[in-house]
Amino acid sequence: MTDRSCRLCGWIAGWSEVRTGIPVEIDAPVDRVWAEVTDFAAHTEWMEDAHAIRFGTDQREGPGTVLLIDTRVGPLRTTDRFEITEIEPMLSVAGRHTGLFRGEGRFELSSPSPGRTSLVWRERIRFPWLFGGPAAALVGRVVLRRVWARNLAALKRRIEAGTDLG
Repeated sequence: MTDRSCRLCGWIAGWSEVRTGIPVEIDAPVDRVWAEVTDFAAHTEWMEDAHAIRFGTDQREGPGTVLLIDTRVGPLRTTDRFEITEIEPMLSVAGRHTGLFRGEGRFELSSPSPGRTSLVWRERIRFPWLFGGPAAALVGRVVLRRVWARNLAALKRRIEAGTDLG
């Protein structure tokens, strides 16, 4: 491979990525928000793009937990394999997308005042060639950001309404 083709591959890989961080302020204590974001099986109740979630192993919590998430965004359907890689209780939970779409996702929590939680959802997803690579990522940046923002709005409503967990 020449230096020129390596640079081209790097350019294509960079443009095939969607990177975003979406914040939301929730009127609830951090432990309540933490309980919701770490109840992985219940994510389908507030994530419009997650139609079903199964566990890939017997493990249900902590690093090493594997989630198989049947995901739908418009006409696109895939099963996202997501492995939890890091948990800092009441602060963050992070994982790695290792299916067709690759990347990382993270929820970061902080408490700016008693009874209020700031939550930021960060994602870095690489679109595969099968789904259009850089061209799909251009559209995906807009579409996924909207989907994830609606997901966080649904999570906020769910928590603030006091919907019971599981």
